[in-house]
Amino acid sequence: MQTATAAKATTAPQTTGRDLYREVTDKIIGMIEKGVAPWRRTWSTYGLARNYATGHIYTGINMILMNNTEHAIPYFMTFNQIQERGAQIRKGAKAQMVIYFNVYYKDANDQNLTRFDARTRADSGEEIQVLKFIKYYNVFNIADIEGIEFEIPEVELKPNEKIERCEAIIENMPNRPELRSIDGNRAFYSPMHDFVNMPAIEQFETPEDYYATFFHELTHATGHASRLGREEVTNPQMFGSKPYSREELVAEMGASFLCSSVQIDFDNIIENNAAYLAGWLNVLKVDSKFIFKAAAEAQKAADYILNRKAEENG
Repeated sequence: MQTATAAKATTAPQTTGRDLYREVTDKIIGMIEKGVAPWRRTWSTYGLARNYATGHIYTGINMILMNNTEHAIPYFMTFNQIQERGAQIRKGAKAQMVIYFNVYYKDANDQNLTRFDARTRADSGEEIQVLKFIKYYNVFNIADIEGIEFEIPEVELKPNEKIERCEAIIENMPNRPELRSIDGNRAFYSPMHDFVNMPAIEQFETPEDYYATFFHELTHATGHASRLGREEVTNPQMFGSKPYSREELVAEMGASFLCSSVQIDFDNIIENNAAYLAGWLNVLKVDSKFIFKAAAEAQKAADYILNRKAEENG
């Protein structure tokens, strides 16, 4: 039993109609299975997702959902807001769900209480029921709205300066994959086409964030058949599998090694990637050699990028 206040209170999450908990969870699982940690982004293009009409920035679970739609500009409006402006929704447009909760408070006699009364009586030791009903309303992206001339603010880019010693690592990597910037919303390595995509350095919070991310993707690229030929890259595995988890850990550790080599503070700028932690922990529990294997592969990758022979290591 959960307590809603310092005194006794019960919380009973409830849904009506659709299983919104499952729908939202499945969406997030889908993002993670594509290699995206939806709650962690170190770059932005148009700022955080928001309601265009009110300027309200989505928070909590909605921050995750609305910042990870297929739309390039994460600004949305409700049906009523669109109608009020005499506009219309483009035919075939897909709505996005904004999640919210209706909360009700009841006493031991099943009588409804205001939030203030519930808190006051709970503080006095009375048991209060807290009933949560998950609900949603639909919003539409501005790309799917016709009849409004939208004013899109200029992208606020940070005046990040390149770090020469980091640039040197990238420039001097042997047999380097092609570098592209075709998607400003994602950093990734494509094993099939052997290229690394990176957002612009100005989109990151700091230049250190940029290079740590860049080094992560370059580490993945060392697994290509034309380089070190890691099985996890040449034969991509499903999210959550042991090979997949190992490759992600190799990339994180490789980036850490490269950041250390140029003395940028990797530990302070990279959080543990929650999208992969579960996989790592599951494997670590059953394979005590896992971390050693991953570290060895990460060192090989860093040595490759630095064009350094293994025997040069201490």
